[in-house]
Amino acid sequence: MIATDLQQTLLNRFGVRVEPHMSAYVQRRLSDRGPLPVIGGDARTGRPVRLMIDPAQLTAGPRETADT
Repeated sequence: MIATDLQQTLLNRFGVRVEPHMSAYVQRRLSDRGPLPVIGGDARTGRPVRLMIDPAQLTAGPRETADT
């Protein structure tokens, strides 16, 4: 997964915008088994957020959506 794809995935799945340095850090740590700390900004409000994200959630396929 390249850095720009990782930034888009974090935005789409978690609502967090991250800077290139943070996406590079997460990219290096994807092989770790434990949760990763991710620091960025909330996409809606811009407020700083810190999340603990399971690497499996980042590398999994696209989320399925329910059709209603």
